[in-house]
Amino acid sequence: MKKIIALTLAIFKTLALCACGGDGGNSGGDDSVLGKYELYAMDYDENNVVLTDELFDGENYIVLKSGGKAEMCLEDEKSDVKWKLDGKALVLKADDGDMEGTLSKGIITLELDGSNLYFVGESGSKSKLNAKTLDELLHGIVDDPGTDNPVEPGTDEPTEPVEPQPTETASEVQKLWNGWYYGCLDINGSEGGWEAANGLTFDAAMQVELDADGSGTLTIYDPYGAFALNPEHNNRYVVINCHADTSYLYGDSGTAFDYDINTSDWRVVRNTANQNKLNVGSSYTDAYGNKLGYDFTFLPWGDRWESESYSQFIPHFDDYLDMLDKGMNNPFDDGSAPETPSTPSTPSSVGLSPLLGSSPTKLDINDRGIAFVYYPADQFVYDDWYGKLKNEATGVGILMDPMLGSTNFDELKESYKENNSDEDDYSLVETTVNGYKALILKYSDWLGSTMRVDIDFGGNHDGWYGISFAVSGDSLADCDTDLIWAIIESLEVS
Repeated sequence: MKKIIALTLAIFKTLALCACGGDGGNSGGDDSVLGKYELYAMDYDENNVVLTDELFDGENYIVLKSGGKAEMCLEDEKSDVKWKLDGKALVLKADDGDMEGTLSKGIITLELDGSNLYFVGESGSKSKLNAKTLDELLHGIVDDPGTDNPVEPGTDEPTEPVEPQPTETASEVQKLWNGWYYGCLDINGSEGGWEAANGLTFDAAMQVELDADGSGTLTIYDPYGAFALNPEHNNRYVVINCHADTSYLYGDSGTAFDYDINTSDWRVVRNTANQNKLNVGSSYTDAYGNKLGYDFTFLPWGDRWESESYSQFIPHFDDYLDMLDKGMNNPFDDGSAPETPSTPSTPSSVGLSPLLGSSPTKLDINDRGIAFVYYPADQFVYDDWYGKLKNEATGVGILMDPMLGSTNFDELKESYKENNSDEDDYSLVETTVNGYKALILKYSDWLGSTMRVDIDFGGNHDGWYGISFAVSGDSLADCDTDLIWAIIESLEVS
């Protein structure tokens, strides 16, 4: 954002919030100017005016009353001031300073430090200001305003600038793609640690926001946090920068399941049988050869999928219909994400691997109610004395320790390099687990083999900030198995 915006905002907020009335002032006897003027726009630079919706919160207005009294409201903070009008010259008087400007044709223009703020009254014309959103300005209009005849704010007859207009195609692209969609995520074509998830289906909601030039963002959410476990980001599956035409929407950069997208795969297409139906699918393979394959299917938010018998496989489809009946326009329209379901009756309802069994045991890792894992009680037993899961048949153990807040994650990484890099089969990889930053250390020594998975939750939680899974066995092959990873990836943080 330009410095002039930040500076003007600071000055205006200081004056307005400190205003508590001044001396004198009158309306000049012209009752036609009385009334409410709402903040609409401000100067961006000498050629452009920007909308203030994104810059101010709450209500922002000036009310001119009879007898020279006025009320100013900024971000819901109200104060009383005095006003005086001399021709078109307007002064708002406050103890901490006067604000000067003009009142002409239903628009109050306040001049502050070389910039202007525009308050539009009932008789004012917003179109005369030709204001743009910040996003529109920052996507090329600022660098190439396209006019030799800019608006001259505060004058009697502001001339109409000749701004570049979106092409018909760009306008059609916005109409074609922008908005919310509801659908599902299908897991298929997965291998290694993800193979057991093949055939599972989860809810998904997508939001597309494109500018007039057809570029913007695409975000896909897991409304119930059943698979994408990053609640600080409303459980996002996907967040990418994209562009679109009337045929396809293309992913340019971003992440899907916390991995960089494959741009050659990320092309959202319209179903040939139903042009409202959108499909996209891709896959990623992690450093250990585990492959996650996935497909998304969407229809516009509000479509009840009457012609889609497939909807019976979407876990919370009935909840989606309830949201429609309540008039909700997206999953978060009521101000919060839908309630996350309680402990599931079956693993498939929350994305737990079938490797954990039909009724996996839920283990409170540290008895503080902050982190949990699921494990198959028919293969592992929990040793409370050591805080360890143990497989009696294979000898494999999983020791789970809290990582204390005094431990720095980067220092932990350096200590591994210093103390373990000389061991056999040493490797150290930075990755993510369930959306959290993680380190995976592997090595062998005379005692056997160890795979240590340190997971950083981000932020201190009652004196600690993560969990360390130390998996021990006779060989790394014993430690690095699909079942071990199913237990680690069942991690829940509350």
